[in-house]
Amino acid sequence: MKTLVSLILILNSISFSQLTLWKKIIPNTKVEIKYYSPVKIDSYILLKRINSSGKGLGMTETFGDDSLNVLLSFKYFSNYVELNGNINNLSKSNICFTIKIIFPLQEEKSIYWDNDPDNSVLVRQKKSYSNYVEAETVIPPDGAFDSTENNNGGYGDKVGEGEMSFYPLASISNYNFGLGWGIDLGLPEVYRLSFNPSEGMIAEFDLAAVKETFKFPNRAFFKLQLFEHKPDWHFRSALEQYYKINPEFFKKRANKEGIWLPFVPLYTIKNFNDFGFAFNETDWNAKDRGLNNEPTIESDKQGGVYSFQYTEPWDIQIPITNRNMNYKDVVSDKVIPQRDREFLKNSVALDKDALWQTRKLQTPWFKTGWAVSITTNADPYIHGFNKYDAVRKNEIDPAIKLDVDGIYFDSMEWNWHYDLNYNQDQFASSNYPLTFSSSLNHPRPAIWNYASEYAMMKNISDEMHLKGKLTMGNGFAWTPFAPGVLDLFGSEFNWYAKQESGKKRFQFIRSISDQKSIEFLLNEGLDDTAFTKPPYSGYEKYFEKLLSYGFFPSFFSTNSSSDPYWADSTRYDEGRPFFKKYIPLIKLIAAAGWQPVTYMSTKSKDVYVERFGKNIKDGIYFTVYNSSNESKKIDLSTDTSDLKLSHIYNFEDLISGKIYVSIRKQDKNILMISVPKDRVKLLKIVSDKAN
Repeated sequence: MKTLVSLILILNSISFSQLTLWKKIIPNTKVEIKYYSPVKIDSYILLKRINSSGKGLGMTETFGDDSLNVLLSFKYFSNYVELNGNINNLSKSNICFTIKIIFPLQEEKSIYWDNDPDNSVLVRQKKSYSNYVEAETVIPPDGAFDSTENNNGGYGDKVGEGEMSFYPLASISNYNFGLGWGIDLGLPEVYRLSFNPSEGMIAEFDLAAVKETFKFPNRAFFKLQLFEHKPDWHFRSALEQYYKINPEFFKKRANKEGIWLPFVPLYTIKNFNDFGFAFNETDWNAKDRGLNNEPTIESDKQGGVYSFQYTEPWDIQIPITNRNMNYKDVVSDKVIPQRDREFLKNSVALDKDALWQTRKLQTPWFKTGWAVSITTNADPYIHGFNKYDAVRKNEIDPAIKLDVDGIYFDSMEWNWHYDLNYNQDQFASSNYPLTFSSSLNHPRPAIWNYASEYAMMKNISDEMHLKGKLTMGNGFAWTPFAPGVLDLFGSEFNWYAKQESGKKRFQFIRSISDQKSIEFLLNEGLDDTAFTKPPYSGYEKYFEKLLSYGFFPSFFSTNSSSDPYWADSTRYDEGRPFFKKYIPLIKLIAAAGWQPVTYMSTKSKDVYVERFGKNIKDGIYFTVYNSSNESKKIDLSTDTSDLKLSHIYNFEDLISGKIYVSIRKQDKNILMISVPKDRVKLLKIVSDKAN
């Protein structure tokens, strides 16, 4: 018994050693509030600390004023602290507010703000550090039906204060510590994470506490995860720890690796096995005329490909012939079919003027070329027959009966994900706190439509996972919550829009997915001469760039509708050699698994390095991508001790087959190579033995 007690004490000592700094910081936590209703103010108010109590496994702190009571509950786990924040509305009015949690840090020297995986900056005392993106409702490019002369229908309004953090975690570090703080990916809220040396580490949430939220009346809540990480690799080390804290959100369930096939029956593609298909986006009542007119779900199974049922439940799109019709015409019985009016009655999203959120869309997928798009709340818990019920009845349940492999959610972040829904009848169904818009003269509570999207995706994903099935999403840009419940996701993109395939976006997508499969479809630009004229250089550039992150390349159509690439045998025959060359390589490294900490570095800012694989036995691979407009001669330094390698005697470039010999210097190996502009080396390392 004495031995057992000693062992427990030792284990506890090991577990909590990672929380040493946070346990010192937490008792000094501060809370500030900025009110937007019932009275809008311009500055933050420091809340009074009312009570503080501590236990061995955590502590609680209470703050408040006449309007709000804030309870912070800190719970210590082996490798992180979980902070549960509960805010109670003490007033008789609905309250919109930003809550600011501040973790003061005693003065330290040489602190770095870790902005992203490859960018850390030395902190200056009179500057605040953050990585934000704008969060505003999307202005319809083709116009909105519900805009009035004096109002904009809610389009262009800020979501909360109008900014959100690009990453769901933040990190600071210096030579001997790394501190990270991140959100709970299961709680979709408008949030910001930042660092100000005069204040400390900061987390903000834009929330509303109202009596109409039946499941938590007059209350709002949030969660944070506080952790420590090794400082050597800055943000990459923080990511590594974040994955360990949240294994369920980063769990890889898809057992196959390969590319995405959109809307074309598998067996209509000649020798389809050459292309490495793994995921087919289809519909339960579609047929594969290339296989005796079998249902596509059945033909995909015979072809060894996952079949996904298509759905886009975030709006309804109704084709129209007159794009100049007014709002009253749009919402009339003449335009809205009765089958849609049945669920719209309960699920339509209302703008700030209590009108239906309606957009004009140019839609090549309809013969008319135009449609009215009406934003719908897909929350499964809305009372009465709702959009979720309609989608289940007409799309998802029939596919499940045919034993479909997964459900595919289209257009996650297109027009409607930023919409603010002021329909008070739907507040009672929400599982998540409401937010507001600071753009309004008199801000009031609203449902963030993305939170409703998330509610549906989570509900379906939980069900499918229990069945051993999968979920997939398209249109992913940056909002981090859905990737936690989806099993694979990707995006259609424009060959000419550099920001769509730039480092910032690709690096984020890789980071938020960990080792999950990421799929891309090239649309606009696939008719470029780079893909249609010999030597078809576009294929090499496109495939190698995605290979550098372990992403899978595929093609759709220039307008996401007509003349799909995979229906044109001439086109895909031209591309066939490139698929046969590159897709097996991407499968190889994707199966090995992306690793956030590379243990290989270069001083060239234009050259990006990623690692795949954990150990030499199963294979360790590096992608080295030269993003510049000129060839680069670079030195690559590999930490052999961290990779547990006795020494490295060669690197093999799996694309060219060339062997490179490195030079050993102490516990590092230095490799000198040349990488052409806009191209990639895929290096495999081999050691004589592992330690």
